[in-house]
Amino acid sequence: MKKINLGIIGTGLAAEELHLPALLKLKNQIKIAKVCNHTEVKAKRFSMLAGNVPYTMDYKEILNDPKIEAVDILLPIDLNYKITKEALKAGKHVIVEKPIAANLTEAKKMLMLQKEFQKVMMVAENFRYRKNFTFAKKLIDKNTIGKVYSLKYDVFHNVHENSKYAKTKWRKNHKYSGGFLTDGGVHYIAGIRHLIGEIKSGVAVTHSVNSKIGELDTLSLQFKTAKNIFGTFNMHYSAKGFWEDRVVVLGDAGAIEIDQDKVIVRKEGKPPKEYDCSDDHGFYNELNNFYNAITKGEKIIGTFDEAYKDLNIVLSALKSAATGKKVYFR
Repeated sequence: MKKINLGIIGTGLAAEELHLPALLKLKNQIKIAKVCNHTEVKAKRFSMLAGNVPYTMDYKEILNDPKIEAVDILLPIDLNYKITKEALKAGKHVIVEKPIAANLTEAKKMLMLQKEFQKVMMVAENFRYRKNFTFAKKLIDKNTIGKVYSLKYDVFHNVHENSKYAKTKWRKNHKYSGGFLTDGGVHYIAGIRHLIGEIKSGVAVTHSVNSKIGELDTLSLQFKTAKNIFGTFNMHYSAKGFWEDRVVVLGDAGAIEIDQDKVIVRKEGKPPKEYDCSDDHGFYNELNNFYNAITKGEKIIGTFDEAYKDLNIVLSALKSAATGKKVYFR
């Protein structure tokens, strides 16, 4: 089995808690060759966690290393385009954390990179690889609940200002519209689109409950898809005393519920069927897809094009909330 050398640029929370455990499971396929953080303490800490691999405070050392074939970019969103382009110019395959960019202008530039460089390019949108969503999608495609006509996705979390994610400077003092609504919202939009297809239009409202975690923390979007499926998406990041992360898909012959790692099929007059879809939230699968795309030409699921559409919907929803007008997603 061919092993590829991977450089990691950015060793913050996502790198340590989400990508590293999956990469360690893939150690026979992916070798962490060098890691980078502009702060030496953080770079050294991650280096030790990864098995005492070489570390640097200058990401260009990774880009200039001919032995490193691919890079995993886990930086503040506003740096995605700059570093991705530099990595591709250096001849590296790239996986970059979501959202694809800080704004649609840079997101469009990311799409143009696909025409300029013949390398594997992927956005680490783990919801497209999660077992619960992929299994529910298969059930929908098999007409398990008949013709789908509606979806409801409710997210009620409490991101306290002292939580580890809220204390991250680039998230709290964000240079991109929407703050946590954008950073987290692309996940849920990716999940919705994966289940029921393209969202074509919608109208949204937003609210700020706790300004200490950023510009906005609450959004409600009513939407319609290209197949005339209508739905609601509610995202609350300052919900106190209540927690939920649940999808309900309604069909004319039943319903599918995604409740964290459980997928439940419900039909009139029958006991519900519950399926355990526990996994690592898709991180192993996405990095394995990246590896297989490089070594075997496997089709990428988390493409730049899909990530652009996710971001466009979130930012357009924010525009709808600001103007009070219906928006059309293209």
